[in-house]
Amino acid sequence: MTEQSLYERIGGVNAIAVVVDRFSNEIVKNPKLNINPALKEWNKTGKLAGLKFMRTLWICAVAGGPFQYTGKDLGEAHEDLHITSEEFDEVGAEIDRALNRFDVPEREKQEVLAAIASKKAEVVEG
Repeated sequence: MTEQSLYERIGGVNAIAVVVDRFSNEIVKNPKLNINPALKEWNKTGKLAGLKFMRTLWICAVAGGPFQYTGKDLGEAHEDLHITSEEFDEVGAEIDRALNRFDVPEREKQEVLAAIASKKAEVVEG
C-alpha cells in the first residue's frame, strides 16, 4: 500500500488555503516584520489576495498535490524585499502558529516547515 502524499495527509487544497490565509494575514500584522520598510510598503499594495493564491499553489505543489507552481523563483520573488534571516524565521514562526491553530499533526507540520526552511538561502538577503 502506497503512503498518502503530504498534500493528501494535510487535507488537500482547501486545508492548505485556510492555513495560508491565516498566516498571510498574520504576517502583514506582525510588528517584527513591519520593521522592514520594503515589506511594510509591499503590504500596502493590495496584492495580498494574489500572493495567497501563489503561496497556496506553491505549498500544494511541494506537498505532492496535483498543482504546478508557475510563479517566480522564490529568490527572485523576494529580491526587492531585503529579507533578513530573523525576518525569514519570524515568517516561519507565523506559519508554525497557523499550522497549530488548525491542528495540523506534528509530522505533517514538520514536513511543511522543512519545505519552507529549505528555501531560506534563496530568500534571505546577503
